[in-house]
Amino acid sequence: MKFIILLSTVCLASIGELVLARHSNLHEWVQYKKVHGKVYEAPEEDSQRFSLFLAAKEQIRKHNAKPEASYRLALNHLSDLTPEEAAKSKGFIYDPVKHMKRLGASKYDPFLQEILADPAPVPDEIDWRKVPGRVTTVKNQGGCASCWAFSTTGLLEGQQVVRNITKQLVSLSEQDLVDCSQSDYGCGGGDMDSALADIEKMGGIESEKDYPYKFGEARSLGDDECHFKKSKAVMTDSGSVDLPENDHDVIRATVAKYGPVAIALEANESFRAYSSGIFDDPKCGTALDHAVLIVGYGKCPKHGDYYIVKNSWGENWGERGYIRIKPGVCGVGSVAIISKF
Repeated sequence: MKFIILLSTVCLASIGELVLARHSNLHEWVQYKKVHGKVYEAPEEDSQRFSLFLAAKEQIRKHNAKPEASYRLALNHLSDLTPEEAAKSKGFIYDPVKHMKRLGASKYDPFLQEILADPAPVPDEIDWRKVPGRVTTVKNQGGCASCWAFSTTGLLEGQQVVRNITKQLVSLSEQDLVDCSQSDYGCGGGDMDSALADIEKMGGIESEKDYPYKFGEARSLGDDECHFKKSKAVMTDSGSVDLPENDHDVIRATVAKYGPVAIALEANESFRAYSSGIFDDPKCGTALDHAVLIVGYGKCPKHGDYYIVKNSWGENWGERGYIRIKPGVCGVGSVAIISKF
């Protein structure tokens, strides 16, 4: 009899803990939706999103429980997205055949030879954010797979003043590229080399002020929605150079001497949940699907070298819109691009 009573007490306690846990999760879910402006009218969708939220929360809990981890994860506005929606937060299209051709063509490019032959010493660390008028504020691509456009504009923005192309920093138009880059696919994805080539063909790119971003209201290939006006172009380029694959000495030297460098990487689940620290996920592969921007680099006594990378997911992601990531992790260094002028 005592055993039955004890068993009943244990069962009731377990049920009580489950009820409390669910109540706590539901409360967190309500707060999460409020913070991130999420509204789901249909109960079925709310339930589906809640499940995605719980899965993300558990992944974060498991990782953050590791005392040796060099980075932390946290819930953010991406935590309840479906896989299809998560893909739209990225958008880099990697074509290995085209990439190899571009590497081959870049190998003998005079500008790359200039970079490789530059005898100026390379500083141990650099952060272009700390130099006034070098890097624009963090932007947000929203639900449009236009990371390639943000990486391209960030590249040009960061080099405007560093390389004395313009006298002052001007925020450039991603929507210009989303609408008008005929070699890319708007909100269906693209790549930075193609975008830079199209800017050269069009004769320039407009400012963000004159051609503002529409957060996903973008053309499909073949539509007639390009509103680019050459008379309003604030700068142009002469194409691009692909830096040697995974040559981090060259990447660091280029960032230090010529300004930010556009790169591609794999943005896996851990990357999307990144909150702080030096990202070093051994499970992150080289399925390049996201384009970002290196704006600096440094070295941590405990965790070694890292790049400072500007993302296009808003200031509420990561370290105020940035991530510090180890060279080589998530394929960083496989594709690294700088523009020519």
